[in-house]
Amino acid sequence: MSDIFVAHDYGSAIQNIESENPDMILLDIHLPDKSGLELLELVRKEFEHIKVLMVTNKASQYYRDLCLQIGCHHFIDKSKEFETIPAIIKSYC
Repeated sequence: MSDIFVAHDYGSAIQNIESENPDMILLDIHLPDKSGLELLELVRKEFEHIKVLMVTNKASQYYRDLCLQIGCHHFIDKSKEFETIPAIIKSYC
């Protein structure tokens, strides 16, 4: 089993990504200090190997399209699709 690291804001997420070099991150659009969209853009530019699963309650078609356009691998509506996360993660193992 792989290690799991938790970040509660943009800054600590960047620190974890840089120090731990994860294969995958689960990311919300809403972060307390910056937008998860900004973090998604940075990950796509600087850490191309990382798989990104957007897991959010902001599940409108606008955000789904935007996240997929920026480069997330999956867009998950927390209120309707949360239970799909384990299977998605397992598909990359």
